[in-house]
Amino acid sequence: MSELFNDDLTFYLQVLVTGLGAGAAYALFAQGVVLIYRGSGIVNFAQGALGMLAAYITFFELRTTHQVPIGLAVAIGIGSSVVVVLLFQVLVLRLLSTAAPIVRLISTLGLLVVVQSAVVLRYGDSNVPVEPYLPHDVFRWGDVVVQEYVLYVIGITLVVTFALWAFVRYSRIGLAISAAAQNEQAVQTMGWSPNKLSALTWGLGAGLAGLAGVLIAPLTGLSTITFTLVVVVTAMAAALLGGFRSFPLTLVGGLLIGFGEAWVVRKQIAIQDFFGVNTLTGLARAIPFLLILLVLVVRGRGLPLRSHITDRLPKLGTGQVSIPGLLIGSAVLLLLIFGVMDDTWAAATNVSIISAIVVLSIVVLTGYAGQLSLGQWALAGCGALIAGSFVLRFDMPMELAIPLGVLLTIPIGLIFALPALRTRGVNLAIVTLGLGYTISGVVFANTDWIGARFGGAFNSGTEVGRANLFGLDVDNATHPQRWAAVCLGAFVLAGLVVANLRRSRTGRRLIAVRTNERAAESLGISVFGVKLYAFSVAAGIAGLGGIMYGFHANTITYEQYSPLQSIFSVGWAVIGGLGYAIGSLASAPNAIGGLGTRFMDDALSIGNWDQVVGGLLLLLVIVLNQDGIAEVASSGLRPLFEKLHLVRRAAAGRALPDRPSEPVPAGTLVVDHLTVRFGGVTAVDDASFEVRPGEVVGLIGPNGAGKTTIIDAVTGFVKPSAGDLRLNDASIAGWSATKRARRGLRRSFQSLELFDDVSVEDNIRAGADDATTISWFTDLFWPGKHELAPTAVSAIREFDLEPHLHQVPDELPYGRRRLVGIARAVASGPSVILLDEPAAGLDETESQELARLIRRLADERQMAVLLVEHDVNLVMSTCDRIIVLNFGQVIATGTPAEVRDDPAVREAYLGGGDENLTTSTPASTTTATAADPDAAATTPGTPT
Repeated sequence: MSELFNDDLTFYLQVLVTGLGAGAAYALFAQGVVLIYRGSGIVNFAQGALGMLAAYITFFELRTTHQVPIGLAVAIGIGSSVVVVLLFQVLVLRLLSTAAPIVRLISTLGLLVVVQSAVVLRYGDSNVPVEPYLPHDVFRWGDVVVQEYVLYVIGITLVVTFALWAFVRYSRIGLAISAAAQNEQAVQTMGWSPNKLSALTWGLGAGLAGLAGVLIAPLTGLSTITFTLVVVVTAMAAALLGGFRSFPLTLVGGLLIGFGEAWVVRKQIAIQDFFGVNTLTGLARAIPFLLILLVLVVRGRGLPLRSHITDRLPKLGTGQVSIPGLLIGSAVLLLLIFGVMDDTWAAATNVSIISAIVVLSIVVLTGYAGQLSLGQWALAGCGALIAGSFVLRFDMPMELAIPLGVLLTIPIGLIFALPALRTRGVNLAIVTLGLGYTISGVVFANTDWIGARFGGAFNSGTEVGRANLFGLDVDNATHPQRWAAVCLGAFVLAGLVVANLRRSRTGRRLIAVRTNERAAESLGISVFGVKLYAFSVAAGIAGLGGIMYGFHANTITYEQYSPLQSIFSVGWAVIGGLGYAIGSLASAPNAIGGLGTRFMDDALSIGNWDQVVGGLLLLLVIVLNQDGIAEVASSGLRPLFEKLHLVRRAAAGRALPDRPSEPVPAGTLVVDHLTVRFGGVTAVDDASFEVRPGEVVGLIGPNGAGKTTIIDAVTGFVKPSAGDLRLNDASIAGWSATKRARRGLRRSFQSLELFDDVSVEDNIRAGADDATTISWFTDLFWPGKHELAPTAVSAIREFDLEPHLHQVPDELPYGRRRLVGIARAVASGPSVILLDEPAAGLDETESQELARLIRRLADERQMAVLLVEHDVNLVMSTCDRIIVLNFGQVIATGTPAEVRDDPAVREAYLGGGDENLTTSTPASTTTATAADPDAAATTPGTPT
């Protein structure tokens, strides 16, 4: 190990000079990504492709073909990238201004596909060397060799970084661009046009991509893979280190990656011996990249902050399966395969079906669980490698190697899941892209791992021989129709698993996490567990698709399992319908080499255009309907299917089971000397109180007093700096939010945080499902029908939600939505419930009804209720005791009458007067309304 680091100063200076050149180029690409993100909130995955376009037009089209002077050629090349991105901004992004963030992000993947495919179509995919056009002498600084061209690249990057930093920090336009990404309407009121600012941002970002492309081309040559894959991965890693906000930190990130790559290449012999690998192609990129990711994962958070805004995702399917429709569709496809298709069409069908299987894994992971992964084809390749190795090295029959390959891909999927525990959204997408790139470069390029030696010859892949299942020859080379039937069977099995998951209790957990991680955790749903599960199931399905693709030839080769293919498949998933299992079938023709390619080749004679057409189709579908083809087909055909009794008609309402609700276990919450600090700010300072069964305790105070922070600390969303929390004499300070919720401590949210993608009933079920560990497995194959828990039925009836069970929350009036949030929290029958401003936004009548419902929770269910509320009249008329906070400290506690008369409360909270304070008896013991200014100021009586 010591030989890896035992080097002199000259070695490190040489590595520094070499690495900083590449690192500066990465940083220049990344600066464009950061600028676009600051101005639009979108991460542009096509940044490398735009740089590639500029480089090819400059050096291949203009310099080589037409001998245009270098200065003019560079200007035109950079300008071409700007023109392309401005067309994209006008024709696509402006039409997606209200679309889900993930859809806007995926639109940039569509741009990547179009640009990359068009360049390959025009110029080919071979690597073309480029002569340097800036001064490029080589000189020595002692024993260190320095390239003058590299110094120019570093200098240009430093100047651009400083200029960008000054532009966004000090110029009015730069400040307006940053502001527009946060609130377009506010910027509009100041006289700025959001569309013009967006166009300027994207144009400048594309210009930086073009500049980076023409600068890096003499160092790397013209290569579609280098620009669209290597550059995008490393540039995104640098932008990640800068938090997609800081230009200086992004520069540092790029330079660190460049230095790391140069160090690995210089130490390649020692590293090869240490790691036991024969190739450094992937390892040179992987080691520094993984170090950057390690920093990011450590810097991340297990749960998002209270201020986190949940991104809206595309619509979800129901998961209903029409058995007659499935049988009829499968029979028709089999008839076409065996009765109509020739060998080439059958082989194309194989590719499409296999692609659909991998897309199913994306439906589970992104559509259901909301985790955007760009590494699914890497997992597919792992499945193929594992199953192929069993066949090759142990002569295992394929019918046994296939399920083993699927099962053993799952632990690799868990590796992809680990970053998801600390990061999310686009950060996670980049992490998974990097992991997929690492597997592709380190594992799939290592001939020791993927091949075997026979008679001294070295194989470039994993030789598995002819496909044979249960004694039947199903080899794709000689019987493509038979292999197509096998692939169809695998797809149907995987599709049923995905549909079952959607309808199951486990599926509701996934959707809860996709919609709102904080709300899911508050209901006792383990966010970590759900993410690990989703990645595991998705990895198994992707592994199945990879095995089917690998075994279609006698030797498994690994070019198909590239990270670019993962990017393409996410786009195909969006075309089909990201939240629909059947959407994978709608996406199948788009697969490269699949039915779409065959149709364009045979019928239209434009087979080489398949990727370009696929990218344009992705953009078209996204613009017309972000929910995909499956959503359009489902909405249009569902009435017909209902008439034919192929699917069940959605019920507008249904009778709830009449099951008596069991008594709620008594629970006492004790908060003992609680202190919460955020940096140097003390939000809660030595607060102590308790909430006993059958009583409502109010927690009031001015804005910023620390009320919601106390709820966050008690429920496990904020870590206290000091103090103790006890539930029924058991200390819960070290418990996770999930464990606290499962032990009977629930909460509501001031901002509702409902699961708007599913019905009111599914919201209630998410709060009351009595899911067991075995259900994680059984729900994949037999989701079953589960009656609502008695406590959930009681909550639905108490809050009068029966007529709304089939509706989604967005369809309800605001007051009803408030009640859904509270009903979801009490559906499991908790012993302690914390309500965070439940009356916010309600009118007087709704507030009175809410007061009666809160009292019933304490009086009839004997729950311990902590009520945070700004409506003083509601608090005074509902609570048995009141606690008053000011600047995080408890300044008063007592009955409503005692608190009203406390001088400290009058001074700190009521401004020295009592005209805003009315004390009345709780709603359960008086007929006086909370709004009655003459209500009697009596001490609350004993709850009934």
